[in-house]
Amino acid sequence: MKYPDYGGLLRIISTIVLKTKSGWSKPRFAIIDTGAHTSIFPLTVWEEADVEVIGDYVVSGLVPKKECVLPVKIGWVCAIILDKFGRQTNELKFRAYLALTDDVPLIIGFKDLMDNCKLQFNSRSSSEYIEIF
Repeated sequence: MKYPDYGGLLRIISTIVLKTKSGWSKPRFAIIDTGAHTSIFPLTVWEEADVEVIGDYVVSGLVPKKECVLPVKIGWVCAIILDKFGRQTNELKFRAYLALTDDVPLIIGFKDLMDNCKLQFNSRSSSEYIEIF
């Protein structure tokens, strides 16, 4: 079966640092996913962060199969988002899914974070910015 050419994959990437008990984590690349309700952090990313775990949950996607369910914790995290020019947000506090594995990407979703900002991007010029308000 031949599939149509949809072109390249569009990803909006940013840098994030998480608040830790002793300061700030090292900068990490994160995918800004406007289709993701809640941010999700791999285990080794959030383990070093100063998180407030508030419960357990499971995340599922489009495929309603038991083997496609991801057990997570839900927690409050504090972070700063940076752009490639060194500009940064103020400290932001938001809820996130805390994965029990590293087999997930670091994703910034819109709940508590992206719903408080304006995201602008132009895929032709590969330019984007986030305006937090």
